[in-house]
Amino acid sequence: MNLKRRAVLVLALLAAVPAAARDMPYLTVQELDLVSVLPPPVVDPEQLAMVLAAQLAASPERIEQAKRDVDESPDTMFGAVLGKPLDAAALPNMTRLFERMRDTEDAVTGPAKKAFKRVRPYMSSSEIKPLVRPSISGSYPSGHTTNATLAAIVMGDIVPEKRDAIWLRAADYSHSRVVGGMHYPNDLLGGKLAGTAIAVALQSRPEFKADFAAARRELRQYLGLAP
Repeated sequence: MNLKRRAVLVLALLAAVPAAARDMPYLTVQELDLVSVLPPPVVDPEQLAMVLAAQLAASPERIEQAKRDVDESPDTMFGAVLGKPLDAAALPNMTRLFERMRDTEDAVTGPAKKAFKRVRPYMSSSEIKPLVRPSISGSYPSGHTTNATLAAIVMGDIVPEKRDAIWLRAADYSHSRVVGGMHYPNDLLGGKLAGTAIAVALQSRPEFKADFAAARRELRQYLGLAP
């Protein structure tokens, strides 16, 4: 094999490593079909009016928060609530758990968004502005809210001492999607139902239980909490 072909092969193998190393989602759409679980969204003018009202009421600081809340990392969602930055490098087990949960959310909400085909608020009315990085997939259910709800359930089980604050933060994080013009309020309701359904389905998964136990030990030690 000449040097050029060898170099190409090495680069191809290196490029394939991250994809091969990434864990599979805990669930697939065949195992949890959200279309059969969720009620269809109620479409009415009041929902659009509520998005507009949320944008008009939002201060510059709240809009900046909505922009930050586009990020779905555990640190963005719950670092401030837990009182310490959730550094991914320092918390590999926690990071792995929440990445797999986020991938699971993507795997099961994507098909539901395509099935419900709801157009996002900023794409439905010129009065609604995309105040955060725009998403163009279906509006229902809210993927960010699905992920935040799932994450809040799991994080609340890891750190029950902070469960109330975790849930308050999850609600505020989800509201950022309305402020940003990405979702209607009842998209968030769909996301809460979807996140709860995923969390329930995960409880019977041995691989999830093993990942959860490792993340729990790691994060509680990192936060200086009793085992």
